[in-house]
Amino acid sequence: MGTRTAQKYSGEVTQESNSLRVPIQNIAQTLADPHRAGIIISGPTGSGRRALLEAAVSQFNVSTQQFRLNGSNYGTKVPLGVLSFVLAQLEVGPNPSRHELIHGLGRIFSSQGEASIVVLGYPELIDEQSASLLAQLAAMGKIKIAVICQRVQDLPGDLFALYRSGRIAHEYVQRLGINETQKILEHELGSRVSSYTSAALCYLTGGNRNLSLKLIQIWREEGQLVLHNGTWTLNIETMDAGPSTISLYQSMTRRLDASVRELLQALALCGPVHLKDIHRTGMTHQLDELLNHGLVSYLPESDSSVGIQTPLLAILARADHLEGRAEETTQLLARLHVDPYASQVHTSVLVSRDLGDYASLVRVADEFKVHGYEPSGWCADSRARIDIVKIHSRTLAMLGRALDARDVIVQAKEGLARAIAQSDSSENLDLAFQEIALLSQSAAQFSAEGKIEPEVVLDGQRPVTSTYWISESLHLRALALQAASWAGKSRQDDSWKLVRYVDEQLRSIEMNSSRKAELDSSDTSEIEVLLLQAEMLAGRWNLAEVRAQRLSEGQYGNPMLSTYGVIVRGILTGLGNDHDSTLQQLEPCLHQLQVSGHRMFEPVIGQVLAYALACSGRRQEATEMIALQEPVSPGHKLPLGFYSWASEIFTSMAIAELGSPQQALLRLKAFVSRAQEFDQVLLEALTLAFILRLGDRDVLPQLLSAAHRCKGLLGSILLMLAEAVETRDSAQLATTLHQLIMTGNLLLAASAHSEFESLLEAKDQRRLARMVNSLRRAAVLDEAMAREPNVMVQEPQLSWTRSLTKREAQIAKMAIAGKTNLEIAKYSGVSIRTVEGHLYQVYSKLQIRNRQELTALDRSSRRTAGLR
Repeated sequence: MGTRTAQKYSGEVTQESNSLRVPIQNIAQTLADPHRAGIIISGPTGSGRRALLEAAVSQFNVSTQQFRLNGSNYGTKVPLGVLSFVLAQLEVGPNPSRHELIHGLGRIFSSQGEASIVVLGYPELIDEQSASLLAQLAAMGKIKIAVICQRVQDLPGDLFALYRSGRIAHEYVQRLGINETQKILEHELGSRVSSYTSAALCYLTGGNRNLSLKLIQIWREEGQLVLHNGTWTLNIETMDAGPSTISLYQSMTRRLDASVRELLQALALCGPVHLKDIHRTGMTHQLDELLNHGLVSYLPESDSSVGIQTPLLAILARADHLEGRAEETTQLLARLHVDPYASQVHTSVLVSRDLGDYASLVRVADEFKVHGYEPSGWCADSRARIDIVKIHSRTLAMLGRALDARDVIVQAKEGLARAIAQSDSSENLDLAFQEIALLSQSAAQFSAEGKIEPEVVLDGQRPVTSTYWISESLHLRALALQAASWAGKSRQDDSWKLVRYVDEQLRSIEMNSSRKAELDSSDTSEIEVLLLQAEMLAGRWNLAEVRAQRLSEGQYGNPMLSTYGVIVRGILTGLGNDHDSTLQQLEPCLHQLQVSGHRMFEPVIGQVLAYALACSGRRQEATEMIALQEPVSPGHKLPLGFYSWASEIFTSMAIAELGSPQQALLRLKAFVSRAQEFDQVLLEALTLAFILRLGDRDVLPQLLSAAHRCKGLLGSILLMLAEAVETRDSAQLATTLHQLIMTGNLLLAASAHSEFESLLEAKDQRRLARMVNSLRRAAVLDEAMAREPNVMVQEPQLSWTRSLTKREAQIAKMAIAGKTNLEIAKYSGVSIRTVEGHLYQVYSKLQIRNRQELTALDRSSRRTAGLR
């Protein structure tokens, strides 16, 4: 308890992010509101709840009394425990009445004639008697209560009743997301930061503000942060704990006794544990200690398992165990897990995958492969082994070691088959066998047949679901894989139907609590990546950019997956011919790859940047970038697909921009032959369209043929393009270029050095230019909205808005409210054409036709979410 103000907290908060100023002002205004009894500030530990409150409280006059009362385990065992210090100032008898206590406390709390501010921490540990008195004092206006808690449900009964009555406001504070983490990093480091660095910091600290600031300082001191070409990057090869990191770990665990530390290390080594296993081993008291210190928590998707609060703590605890080789922890692991070795390897490769430490991942997984896939191991723990096989094989394939990846899958499959033959029928083993089968087909995703058995049969707009797969997770992943396989072939329509169907199922599972157990986050993220690949290969780049943005925002807590989302979004922005945004997104990614040594995406990023640099007047840098990316070692050559196509397109376009169009045409024609060899029809047609754009009309028959074979939206647009050029129909060509732009392919429709522009009449050129300019203005407004303060909205996000940009969602909501396009345009400060363009995107993404269907969709979503 005390009366000090909190000026130092206010400084910390406002420096972290300007977006916090709004909630600080909201909290201060609520506490000053005479009609309010106080405010609850809820959110996870480390989200900055207390700092926000202290910054708001510091805005009051110094004469305003401030009391700080924290619940405690001791206080719950003493009558009126949380108020015992205040009650000691009262002159009352041994058994005072409630009336005496209320009036006595009222005199203390409002001794200067105005309500004091009472800050309550750990309300779940405040005794009911004290809470009841405080609630009555707040209702009387004697005090203003400010509660800091994780959940509103943690409030004692009378305080919760006061909240339900509406007298106490509520502000929810989230932990740092990747975007806010990046802002803090750039503020602290004074320069731009790679997306991987901010994603890794957010991942390791779990979004904890204070821990993030400490880790930034440690990384600077110990050399993990490297300034490379003006970008702060993270060098994962130097991630071993140094003196400052060890000191941080010691400060986090200094109050733990030996047995509690054992349990912490066990959770760090082998991952989350079910409560029943902890109870069975007699570690309940130790678990309570870890929970009270905020070092572990119940898993969000399950109330029955616990895990370490932040990956950073898990990594440090694992290193501490390996340093000490604690025999007691090893014995505990044997009691908690049926196969401790597999659990340890599983935990290790998961963290290495998320952080992109592929050298450590392969080393550990290779060691496990020697004996880890024996039949006895599969019978003991098939789930951990499946994950190890998936992560190991995919990492090897990504590193260009496709044969080694196949060997891992074959060895695991042979051991699993022997386990099934030697044991009784087991659902776990059958499930593992299907996982291996799907993984085998995924490894050869774009084979000559390009299908997964049993092949999905399409019935109108929906696929007929198969009973072949044991679990819904396997079924949806198989469908997503099938969609990605069909997309580059001649079945883009079928691929698109599958994408829509799988998306519908994902939304259904997300909104239905009884079905959430059918998918975990790793399954969902795998499906999202496959759907993203399908959208890119099918030419649905406007929709692919939305999905890539969701991945980049860290929805699945995997830094490498988030970085992948940023890279894909940057490439798609390049296809949208937005040079400034392309450079802004991809230059830091390239610098990070150069520091970390990950070569897979470096060629395509380099070539996209080369074209953006050439178009931005940085011709010498563009020339150097092309030369730098050309000599790629065979082991890291991109397989035929969207990325190899994008690399070739941007290289050729950059070469043409730099004055060598004939060389560009030769390269593109060579790629056409490669696409024909592997039956990638859409990539063939797109490349021919770019050849036509550069002025070679001899490819018109080939383009017409390839576009005819494409069965999808982009194929039909490319067919119209070829026909318009062949007939020199300016109006049809302008309409076709408009459709290309709306699918996200502004690069093909751009006017610079384009044969298409020479075929357009002046009025059609102006029409196309107006549309391009309106889209660019809309993009600028979207970026401006993204930089606006992150006001904490109480209404949950409706499901239909999740596939839209912030700008599109805003315009859609105004349309639902009944505003005309003219009214929306005036309100938003844009043209009617821009509004029409946004609504076109909204209708396309949501698969609806008009405002009426949009309104019906909104009503349905609100009913599902329990909103009026």
